[in-house]
Amino acid sequence: MAPNVNRIVCFAALLALAGCTLAPDYEVPKLPIPEKFKEASDQWVQASPADQLQRGDWWKSFKDPVLDDLIAKTNTNNFQIAAAVARYQNAQAFVAVNNAGLYPQIDAGGAATQNRQSADRPLRGPSQPNVYNNNFIGGAASYEIDLWGRVRSSIDSASALAQASQQDLESLRLSVQTDVAITYMLMRTSESKLAILQTDLALYQKQANLMQQRFQEGVNSGVDFYRVQGLVENGLVQQKLLQTQRAQYEHVIALLIGEPASSFNVAFGGLKAISVPPVSLNIPSTLLQRRPDVAAAERRVASANADIGVARAAFFPTLSLGAVGGFQTANQAALLSAPNAFWGIGPLAFMTIFDGGRRAAIVDQATSKNSENIALYKNTVLSAIKEVEDALVAIKNRELAMNNVQNNLMYANKTYDISTARYKEGIASYLEIVDSAIEKSKAESLEIDFQSELLINRVRLIKALGGYWSS
Repeated sequence: MAPNVNRIVCFAALLALAGCTLAPDYEVPKLPIPEKFKEASDQWVQASPADQLQRGDWWKSFKDPVLDDLIAKTNTNNFQIAAAVARYQNAQAFVAVNNAGLYPQIDAGGAATQNRQSADRPLRGPSQPNVYNNNFIGGAASYEIDLWGRVRSSIDSASALAQASQQDLESLRLSVQTDVAITYMLMRTSESKLAILQTDLALYQKQANLMQQRFQEGVNSGVDFYRVQGLVENGLVQQKLLQTQRAQYEHVIALLIGEPASSFNVAFGGLKAISVPPVSLNIPSTLLQRRPDVAAAERRVASANADIGVARAAFFPTLSLGAVGGFQTANQAALLSAPNAFWGIGPLAFMTIFDGGRRAAIVDQATSKNSENIALYKNTVLSAIKEVEDALVAIKNRELAMNNVQNNLMYANKTYDISTARYKEGIASYLEIVDSAIEKSKAESLEIDFQSELLINRVRLIKALGGYWSS
């Protein structure tokens, strides 16, 4: 009984050791994180967890039903997202492949063959016939005892990569969603500029007709007519450029929502239909919890850390348990009879003695890959903070300048009105009207650009915050 007890104790000890790994103890890489964003305005409030919307609903803060519909289609039909989903599923399958190493492998087979052996075969028995039958049925089982954690480390690595792939999917989804929103806003910007240009063109054409009539009547020189006609021609050029720009933005949206550009159309609208949501922020450290690209980078560090354990385990012997059994006979009718049974069971251990430094090089490779992923993680964190600061300073300064932009437009409109009145009274030349009209158009275009940038920079901030927004 003592030998059996010893075997049981040894086997239990091996199973206990099988829960260990040779991978380094994992810790998330440390990086100094600022307590607050430098470019945040005092007017912006700190968001609490209760303020958070679901990541997928951030676009609803712009309160535009058309945008809501476009992003809903994007989530369903975008082929980049579909490809990322497939990559994630592939990563999940790879985890299942590695998980299989925790279980025994069982095989079964059989054969029924007729064989002829050489009459001069060495060591052939004198009673053996030239032709004989060989019937076999049986199976084999093998199980690797994960003594050094090779299987466990490979599972940890694959699981971390699958989690990284899931975060890659979320990062891509957010990126595509924000691309749709920004492109949509640029398209609406073109439409707003087209609407203003259409009004200006109608005015210029009316003035050109009047100047042409006066020129033909000899009331004034052709300079006034040619100048205003030049405005008409320039306006027509700008109109074609804006129409082209608007159409190309529409084509981009079609691609992003997974529809042919040839059959996709968005009804004309403008920027005024899009609400400008308020800015609300958390502290920078919460970026590490929200940004999917940061989470993906951290999971890749964890995967590379586990790979070191896989590489180290190669220096130690592989221990497995094996069993084989079945029936074998020349007489097929008696195949399953007890005398024809065979079996074998026992442990198997082997290890590489010399490989020319290959295993050591693989450990070095895994270690350097881990160092690379740590550096990439830290760079991703710093890039995330930088992107938030960029978006914040753009929003802050454009909000501060918006009042100046609106005042500029107000003064341009007043200048145009006064110039028109002065011309009618015969005090000013028509060139004064033309100059004031040009400045008025520039001011109108500048206001649209600022309105557009206020919206787009909020989308960029949402993306930088990992899809977070506060109501």
